Amino acid sequence: MFGYLAGLFLADPKQRTKRHRSSLTPSTVGSVEDKTPTDLINSRLEGTLGLELHLHSEYIGPASYHEPELLDLRPSAISFTDQERCYPRRVNQSAAFITYPDKDSASEMQRIADLDRIEESIRPLGPTLVNLYFRIMHRTFPILDKGVFLEKYDRSYREFSPPLLAAVYLVALDWRLFDRVLATTNRTPDAEALENLAMRAMDDDLKRPKLSTLQAGLLLLQRMRSSHSTLPAQLLSLGQTLGIHTDCTDWKIPDWEKGLRRRLAWALYLQDKWGVLVHGRPPLIPAQIDENEGISDWDVAPCTLNDFPEDASSEEQNGDADVDGGAGRAAFLQIIELTKIFSRIVSTFCSIGATKKSGLLERIGPSGAMTLAKPLAMELREWYVAVPTNLQLESTPSLRLSTNGALHLSHMAAELTMHRALLRALTPDTAPSLRAAIRTAARARLTSAMNLIESFQPEHIQSFWGFAAAAQVALIGAFAGLLWATSPEVDEAAGYVEQLEKLRWVLQVRASAAPFAREALRMLHEEVGDLAALKAATFRDP
Repeated sequence: MFGYLAGLFLADPKQRTKRHRSSLTPSTVGSVEDKTPTDLINSRLEGTLGLELHLHSEYIGPASYHEPELLDLRPSAISFTDQERCYPRRVNQSAAFITYPDKDSASEMQRIADLDRIEESIRPLGPTLVNLYFRIMHRTFPILDKGVFLEKYDRSYREFSPPLLAAVYLVALDWRLFDRVLATTNRTPDAEALENLAMRAMDDDLKRPKLSTLQAGLLLLQRMRSSHSTLPAQLLSLGQTLGIHTDCTDWKIPDWEKGLRRRLAWALYLQDKWGVLVHGRPPLIPAQIDENEGISDWDVAPCTLNDFPEDASSEEQNGDADVDGGAGRAAFLQIIELTKIFSRIVSTFCSIGATKKSGLLERIGPSGAMTLAKPLAMELREWYVAVPTNLQLESTPSLRLSTNGALHLSHMAAELTMHRALLRALTPDTAPSLRAAIRTAARARLTSAMNLIESFQPEHIQSFWGFAAAAQVALIGAFAGLLWATSPEVDEAAGYVEQLEKLRWVLQVRASAAPFAREALRMLHEEVGDLAALKAATFRDP
């Protein structure tokens, strides 16, 4: 049985915008007053939920003191006070919202002031940055609707929430060398000041949350390096307020907004699940979302290519081909499926109940842990085998940014998380054959992880990696450190030190081009330090 298990582990929208634009120039940014009433009436924002400029909506859950059945008996607007009027809205038979006006006029003045400061800080580069964002970031992290964003931006930058506009500019600045104007301009916007302004504006937006607040927060988290941020938890609570956690398939909203809500929901899911690796805190979204038990509070329909309103091939035919757009969207769907498996691995092996003294793993021992790992290992293998050809690492096209590297790094991190748990489960009383099987499989995974890091090409390194990439790389170093710390022989321990130094070197030669590699180096130094010196002290001859 153990031989078989060791072998298993060793194996390697319907509605489209009429106003899509492939480019923007400073002259396209006008004011709302410059547009005719027809332009505004035909806006794709009509009938949306959570996208209105001066309104915010609150989902009414089944356990709320509100009674959804009474909403239909209410007048169209209810006044709670002289200053506040709410508007009930039912989107289907079981889901309802109450919409509130952004009542504080001082907040509106602050919003405009913040937007003006943001625009002034990057002027005249705003349209260039917006184009760059949709050329690169949007292809691989599709949490905005391109048509809606460009329609609003075409009218005025003042139609946005400040943190979202600042976040789009900030993310685009990370790829400024991919635009000739930005690469050669003498004007270098202050990214740190812009991020500080965005984070302060987020505090204001959280008081009247919209979908744009969630979008801004997710974008900002892709750039934040602090592991102590509480923003992920705030965003999950915000998402629930907006009804992101519920199935919107039959809601009375535009089809494109349904796709946007699904993409946002799963992006929030990715943030929550991989945040376990980054922050060390338990996930807040339930793990058993696929169980047909009818009791889950996460009820989001699967994300499909139908949820992407843009046509990747037509965009690339228009010369917008810095990123393989089709592969980027496919990778987004693949990482969702992989993350579901990772979530089950974490809930099985890393929960408090499993890891505490006298917890599940201690009670079942290494043999029981291997039994729990077998179906999860099978799921990881099946996921890997089913990866489309264009997402395989060796299929990366030249001269195009590719997210394939980030996808395969996430797969490796999921594998290492499970193997690390098996290593931790070993005890002095573990049978030699079982110990050998677990350690042999772990060594093979470490070798595969090192080969993966070495195989990354410039097309991978310069692409979008996401907030968890540095922690995923640092996990490789921590895994090697665990093998070193539990090595029974001096020679074996020395091999792990060599692997760590090799990993450090690979990251050093890539650090100048990849922020995630620089962060991984910092995390690696904090985690394992100089094992060569520790080795000499630990294994010194008596």
